[in-house]
Amino acid sequence: MASGIVALVPVAITVFALRFLFTFTAGILLPVLDPALADWPWVWKAALSLVVLLVGVYVLGEIATHVVGRRVLGLGEAVLLRVPFVKVVYRISKQVVSAFQGSGARAFQSVVFVAFPHPGMRAIGFVTSTITRADGSVWNTVFVPTTPNPTTGFLQVVPADDVVRTDFTVEEGVKMVMSLGVLVPERPGALR
Repeated sequence: MASGIVALVPVAITVFALRFLFTFTAGILLPVLDPALADWPWVWKAALSLVVLLVGVYVLGEIATHVVGRRVLGLGEAVLLRVPFVKVVYRISKQVVSAFQGSGARAFQSVVFVAFPHPGMRAIGFVTSTITRADGSVWNTVFVPTTPNPTTGFLQVVPADDVVRTDFTVEEGVKMVMSLGVLVPERPGALR
C-alpha cells in the first residue's frame, strides 16, 4: 500500500500544479475575454484558456533554454542557494535530476549488474565513479535504484571485477528500472 501511495504522489503533485495553473490562467484570461467573446460557450473559453496556458508553458521553456532564461534561472538559483536548509535540498535534487537527463554531463557512466541484495541475485546498477585504492585495486561506486522510483536506492562500493558489464545505455537502464523490468533491451551481446 505504501508503494502505491509513493507512486501516486508525483501524479497528484502534477495534477495539482496543472489545475492551479489552469485556474490561475483562466482567472486572468476569462474576465478579459468575456467582453470580446460574450456569445461563446463557457467550455470554449475554458479551452482557449487551456491553449494559452500550454503555449505559455512552452514559451517559458524556450526562454529558459536561451541566454536570458538562463540568467533569470541563475539569479533564482543564487537566491535559493542562500537559504540554509533549502540550498541542501535544492542542490541534491538538481544533481539527481541532471543524472537522469538525456544530454550533457551525466553522473552515470555505465549500466551494470551487481550481486544485490545478496550473493546469487543480481540487481541493475549505474556506475557513478571509479576508485583506485593504494594497493592498486580498482573499485566502482554503483548506485542501485529502487523500482519504480529511481531517485532513491542504495550506494554500493564494489570491486570492478565483481560487476557484470552491459551494453545498455543509461537511458535503457533507467527505462528498465522505471518499467519494473518490462522494457528490457533485447539484443544479442547486451551482457558482456
